[in-house]
Amino acid sequence: MAHVANAGVRWRSSLIVMSTLSVLLPFKDAAATLDRAIASIIAQSHSNWQLLLIDNASSDAGRAIAAAWARRDHRIRLIEEPRIGIAHALNIGLIHADTPFIARMDADDEADPDRLAQQFAYLDAHPEIGVLGTRTRFASTVAQHSGMRAFVEWQNALLSPHDHYVKRFVDAPLAHPTVMFRRELIDLHGGYDTGPLPEDHELWLRWMHQGVRFAKLPQALLTWHDHSDRLSRTNTNYSTDAFFRTKVRWLALWLKRVLQDRPLIIAGTSRLCQGRAAMLADHGITIHGFTDVSGRQAPGHAFIPHDRLPPPGEVFIVSFISQRGTGDRIAAYLAGRGMVEGVDHILAA
Repeated sequence: MAHVANAGVRWRSSLIVMSTLSVLLPFKDAAATLDRAIASIIAQSHSNWQLLLIDNASSDAGRAIAAAWARRDHRIRLIEEPRIGIAHALNIGLIHADTPFIARMDADDEADPDRLAQQFAYLDAHPEIGVLGTRTRFASTVAQHSGMRAFVEWQNALLSPHDHYVKRFVDAPLAHPTVMFRRELIDLHGGYDTGPLPEDHELWLRWMHQGVRFAKLPQALLTWHDHSDRLSRTNTNYSTDAFFRTKVRWLALWLKRVLQDRPLIIAGTSRLCQGRAAMLADHGITIHGFTDVSGRQAPGHAFIPHDRLPPPGEVFIVSFISQRGTGDRIAAYLAGRGMVEGVDHILAA
């Protein structure tokens, strides 16, 4: 059975052809933080870039701030996208980005001075990698931010292409504003989906499905500023339901590749897990049974006690159990039974 993560496309070295990279920075009503974000790009040790500031129908002083920077530095361009939505803004930015590499940046955040230099050098030295992120530092002004902090810590633990690949159905495995990727991926596999969904996670799932390899630098090269108005906290595109609707589609497509007539067992029998299994079935995947350490069964389905699961190669297990830390314990338990993550089982919650 072929492993998609090991089938990545190799790109030619870009050292000779590259003259600049494009940084896409969309903003909407971000006057309070935009100047800081732009200044962090100006301060980059790698100076051969163009910064595309994409005004997404701002109603505050953000556009004036962006215009002032564009007048001072010929490398900065101000673009307008009146259709509200970060995916619309990013797609118009991609149209204007004519460089071999594209980097992302958010109006809330700060890039370390060596961020672009380190990412450019890595991608040039590793033509097998298509998308490269970095670790992030987490800073929050929200009182209750333990969930976000745990999410950042989870992302920061994923470094290798294999890490990103096997954890892609848990959540977005790398922070969108940290990435640098190869422009040709847009031509090969398309840009951002403008539907009601998390545009970054959908893009990562689609590109990984096509064999694109993702990696992350071990250095924290961006400060991720969490605040109460951040889109990930306020926009329904980033709700738990929106994330699951997005990933279940790509999970189903991937399972059709890897099951190879093996029965599919769902780990988790809670009402939530049963509902997610039903959504997977709606995408044409047959559910053969459920397993759960609690012994609780799923009405109408076969139940296999966790200590009586068949040996590796005979079934495939998808875990929909969402409690924090439980997924890792399930993965460790299955590994102890000889099952390989991404080959015999996958976490999807």
